[in-house]
Amino acid sequence: MTAEVVVVGGGLAGISAARELAPDHDVTVLEADQIAGGATGYASGLVTVVADWAGRPEAARYSIEFFDAYDGTGEFAFHERPFVQLRTDPDIVGLREEAAEFQGFDVTAYTPEALEERFPGVFDPSDHVGALVFEDAGWVDPYTYVTTLAEEAVEMGADVRTGTEVTGLRTENGRVRGVETATGDVAADHVVVAAGWRTPELAGVEMPVRPFRYQTANLETAADVTEYPIAWDQDSRLYWRAEHNGELHVGGGAYYVTDPGSVRATTTEGFRRLLATTVPERLPAVDDARVRGEGTCPTGDSATPDHLPIVDAPSAAADGLVVATGLHGFGIMAGPAIGRAIRARVTGEEPPFPLEPYRLDRFGPEPSWEFPYISDSAAETGPPRRSG
Repeated sequence: MTAEVVVVGGGLAGISAARELAPDHDVTVLEADQIAGGATGYASGLVTVVADWAGRPEAARYSIEFFDAYDGTGEFAFHERPFVQLRTDPDIVGLREEAAEFQGFDVTAYTPEALEERFPGVFDPSDHVGALVFEDAGWVDPYTYVTTLAEEAVEMGADVRTGTEVTGLRTENGRVRGVETATGDVAADHVVVAAGWRTPELAGVEMPVRPFRYQTANLETAADVTEYPIAWDQDSRLYWRAEHNGELHVGGGAYYVTDPGSVRATTTEGFRRLLATTVPERLPAVDDARVRGEGTCPTGDSATPDHLPIVDAPSAAADGLVVATGLHGFGIMAGPAIGRAIRARVTGEEPPFPLEPYRLDRFGPEPSWEFPYISDSAAETGPPRRSG
């Protein structure tokens, strides 16, 4: 079997790459399980890329504009909602200074009183100094999003194969020649490995990528939360958004996986306690909430030392190899930019945003996966705060 480009992984990154490449390349996607069957399918689907990719405004703008334009494609829908960051620091003056840094985007600092006036009865801001409100935000259903991308890629000529596990790369004279699978080899001029935290092993390249799990719960409540804004609480690091069925989707409580490859389907007791103590305090109308369902990323998402993904054609790897990993819980919201970046690495084209922040060599010659977490906002350490 022969393909011009083989993409290993049927999650958000791999499928986004396939859709980008399919119009003018012979593309084959190989997925060991099902499309969006790993970390992608368990994400919360937040699109708060303006806030979470604050230092990458061009990529953030590319992604948010993509979602606006893609709304209504097939079964996909982009649900626009403002994103509220409930903040305990800095003071309101500092929040206004932060808001001014988001040039070209609609971001406003709110005092507690102004927040109550805009969203009456939603928040109890008594424990916060104020909030940043990002207007360019929303949420999507991750599974519908990725399967819609896959359907488009197939319509453009891509071959998407599930239940096909890649066992290794084929190389010759310093160049990739394809991949090996349990059912036979697939020859290709280019191979894109986008397999989450498993990417380093499959690609045969050392990368500082560490698996972590995020946790979520859907809360049943008599309160009407359908028009609530998306929100994140700086103190608890929980985030939430409304569901169409009237439930409240809450996530956070992420932690590193100590046994890579292990599978977990339930949330931790600590996460449940965090829900019980935080949600009624921050959202007074939801004080009757009870857990309707819960979930966690089964084997883990992938983190890097600086929270940015790795999208590169590493110099230490065989020619024709591109890797995409370390989406750090921001995979859904940054998916459009990730797909475009992968295409640029394969084709050599200039993308509409810089690729340098996503190079592997930014971590030095001997990167290690033993690293503390560093958030996008400052030199904070601790577990990842969210997944979108």
